Amino acid sequence: MNTRKKSLGLSHAVLMVGMGLLTVHILLYAFVAGAMQADVPAARTAAGHPSEGPLDVFLGEPFFDRQIIFEGGEGVREPYLAIAADGTLLALRNIARHLRRSEDGGETWSDIIEVPFGYLDTNMIVDENTGDILTVRLWEARDRLWRSQDHGKTWQEEGIVLKPNEVMKWLEQTGLKTRGTDEGSDTDSGKYFMHANASESGVTLRHGRHRGRLLAAATFRPHAKAHPSDRDPVDAIYNCAIYSDDGGATWQVSGFFPEGYTEEGALAELSDGRIYYNSRSCKGFYDKARARELERDERLRRTAWSHDGGQTWEGLEVNPVLPDGGGFDRGYGMKAGLTRLPVQGRDILIYSNSDTAGGAREKMTVWVSFDGAKTWPVKRLVYAGPSAYSSMVAGRPGTPAEGRIFLLFEGVESNAYGGMQFARFNLSWILDGERTGDGDIPDWLTQ
Repeated sequence: MNTRKKSLGLSHAVLMVGMGLLTVHILLYAFVAGAMQADVPAARTAAGHPSEGPLDVFLGEPFFDRQIIFEGGEGVREPYLAIAADGTLLALRNIARHLRRSEDGGETWSDIIEVPFGYLDTNMIVDENTGDILTVRLWEARDRLWRSQDHGKTWQEEGIVLKPNEVMKWLEQTGLKTRGTDEGSDTDSGKYFMHANASESGVTLRHGRHRGRLLAAATFRPHAKAHPSDRDPVDAIYNCAIYSDDGGATWQVSGFFPEGYTEEGALAELSDGRIYYNSRSCKGFYDKARARELERDERLRRTAWSHDGGQTWEGLEVNPVLPDGGGFDRGYGMKAGLTRLPVQGRDILIYSNSDTAGGAREKMTVWVSFDGAKTWPVKRLVYAGPSAYSSMVAGRPGTPAEGRIFLLFEGVESNAYGGMQFARFNLSWILDGERTGDGDIPDWLTQ
């Protein structure tokens, strides 16, 4: 018995010494890693500007203005907004393939440029490594992209390779579903499609071991005649992402979002390298013959996270504050806008949607988070009239767009699809809005 106690005591002593050595190694590693991090220069875009800068440029006197930049009947649909590395704004009326550019922070706009991409194409992805702007098309399985090397003035088509994720490989191997093309397969229930139509702009990752990766929201869409809200679970659509580590030549499909009936997503990378995924949900119904009383969660946005550069998604939540607006009380949601302010060391996110809790498509509103999407303490109405899909970007440091937040959204006085409006504002303007009761405005913002 005494021998056993001595043996245990010796083992304990050895263990404590080992733990002490381990602690020393951890502290040493942390010191070295911190020193190495301090030596890493601040990331800069291909235009030579810092990718992130100070907070104060987004503050000062409250600023807001708004103008109509696209008009025409009742079919002015699908706003896509991007900001080039040099600060040039690109506003796309996607369904019509009409692009306008602004080189002065949205003060003035070019004439309409007819572009070769549009409906069913991925939103624009600005490659901060090269300055190129990409838009990807996956719908027909003749995978390709268009690339601009002059900040949106001209575009060239390129072929690309899309690599399936493990679920897609399994579906193909078992013969349950194969990837569809545009050659008559839209009537075949044994097909699925890949697309990223009406998602938000892609991002270039700035932090961690996947720094420089191009990442964009995408959707896995089994073919079915029913609206996404009315489908059987086997035909449910799922958000995912596509990412490229070679400048856009090859793209990998990520794992699926952790809940089905999701599409039209938006991504933001936080300062610690985590990636926030904010998604539309189609958990309600579309066909009025299926009418029922909606649950509260069916009117709200879905969120998830990636800790590996967008390869997998976890931590599903139903956000208690952010509405999935514009479902006409049927709970099928709407494309929303999302952007992170390029402020070094802070995770300030801005979200846009109609503030109608899944009701009418009106009351375009923006919400702000100061803690990387944990809470959303302030919102402000942008436009009270008819308004639908929206897209957002934030001004880049050292460019004419610096210090401004930009919002492109469907909606004019006549109807939600009669035109597109472009709004510019700063963070101070949002702060004069309405408190949501979800969290507080941090002290550091006013110090």
